[in-house]
Amino acid sequence: MPYADIERRILEQYFSTVDGPEHADIYLVRNLPPEVAATLNGVYSRSSKSMRDNFLERLKQGLAAAGRTLESLEVADQPRDLLSAVMADKSGQFLKTYAIDHGHNSLREGSVVHLAVERVSQLVTRFLQRERRCSFEESSTRYISFGAESHWRDPDVIAAGGDVAKAYDEILAATFALYTDASERLLDHLRQLRPLQAGEKEGPWLRALKAEAFDAARYLLTPAIQTKWGMVCDARTLSGMITELASHPLAEFRLVGERLKQQAETALPTLLAHGKPNPFLRDLHARLPAIAERLGFKTTPVHHGHGEGHTTLLSFDHDLDARLLASLLYEHARQPLAHLVATIKAMTEGQRQALLHEVLSQRGAHDDWPAGLEGAQPFEFETMLDFGAYRDIGRHRKGFQQQQALTTVHGFAMPPLIAEAGLADRYQQTLVRAAELQQQVAARFPLAAGYVTPFAFLQRVRVVFDPRQVAYFVELRSGPEGHFSYRKVALDMFAAVQKVTPLFAQWIRARQGEAFLGRMENEQSADERRLRRMKAAGDA
Repeated sequence: MPYADIERRILEQYFSTVDGPEHADIYLVRNLPPEVAATLNGVYSRSSKSMRDNFLERLKQGLAAAGRTLESLEVADQPRDLLSAVMADKSGQFLKTYAIDHGHNSLREGSVVHLAVERVSQLVTRFLQRERRCSFEESSTRYISFGAESHWRDPDVIAAGGDVAKAYDEILAATFALYTDASERLLDHLRQLRPLQAGEKEGPWLRALKAEAFDAARYLLTPAIQTKWGMVCDARTLSGMITELASHPLAEFRLVGERLKQQAETALPTLLAHGKPNPFLRDLHARLPAIAERLGFKTTPVHHGHGEGHTTLLSFDHDLDARLLASLLYEHARQPLAHLVATIKAMTEGQRQALLHEVLSQRGAHDDWPAGLEGAQPFEFETMLDFGAYRDIGRHRKGFQQQQALTTVHGFAMPPLIAEAGLADRYQQTLVRAAELQQQVAARFPLAAGYVTPFAFLQRVRVVFDPRQVAYFVELRSGPEGHFSYRKVALDMFAAVQKVTPLFAQWIRARQGEAFLGRMENEQSADERRLRRMKAAGDA
């Protein structure tokens, strides 16, 4: 049945196409409050009508309940919350019944919010950004200089007062003072070391120098430093995040959880009902550290000085090459996986190499790895690396990662540039003192001590990636424009893969080379690449 003129005008505000084709009728849903959009998704499974028709039907019902008609709407001039006003009861009841009472989480996944999170610590940021189902964009320690006033001071530590509060504040003051001084000293050193060359543009040259300087200076930042980031998240995931935060022992985490819920509920008044403190999670926060202490798992020799990071391969698929080929061919075969694996294992090394070449040789510079490469057992690594580098590695959420509680007992990394610029002695003295004071804080407040554990200190992290993710990680993070510390982790991972599965490793494009020059080349060409992308977008 054709739409009336008023119906058509209303639909055009919220759907990109009103009259679609007979087949593959695809249209953009826009300008709808998140819970109204979730309702429309939800009724698909219980209605033969299109989303546009369901929208009109529910809108008419809401208006009728308010004694109004479609003609009474001035759609073009109405704010989005008008729809909530006339459809909220219907949407809210539907969502309460199915998403909350009956546990239909797919409906909660249909409501998405975009939140800006500002003036929160790096500690709570890392905790939240472990979530794999959200999209995050954060301020960079490479391109932004931080201010001394932007540190979080844990209220429990400050309330305790005395030596522990004094130690907390002394770490923040001393490390940040050196961070500020080092940022300038390192930049001056790089200007002398790598002056502007003929034919180079000054803007990209200075960006490369600043990135190099900040990459080294950031080792003196602490997780108490406040940052900001944007987050796009569905209601189901957000509810779980709020529950985790509300159940956490640290005051800032609980505060962030409360604020997230307050703000998100303005758009999702129904769907965050389960976002609240959870007794089981609270119990685990107390019980697991106690068990680890009882079993002697929390004792370790204290290393006060300069330490070196390293990466160890813990486990891998011993039939990886055969299993990867079998996984790539599985969807196109008729035999069980075990038969495919056994057949490929019986081939010679040369035959397997020829098969992989046949499959992968046409992969372009920006082509994704085939999804079938996820079909083998994962690589499991344990790495000791500085917290600053882990902030970047932790963004690779397509996998499993575990980080032990922040500590100073493993020693600290020293960026080569710090020593080259003549700052090594002051750097070492500052961090040795910070380690002593951090241990004082940790004796009474083991979790809050994480706030005053400078980025330079080594931390133990477990990383479990499937072969596809390992290949992606190595190719991305070994780039010469990247941070030297996570480049080392990527190249160490690659070396480990080469030893145990050289056939697969042949196809991973690890990028060796000197980092600084690679970064300079990347910055010098960045403006041209940006202009080409803008032109291509304009032409499109």
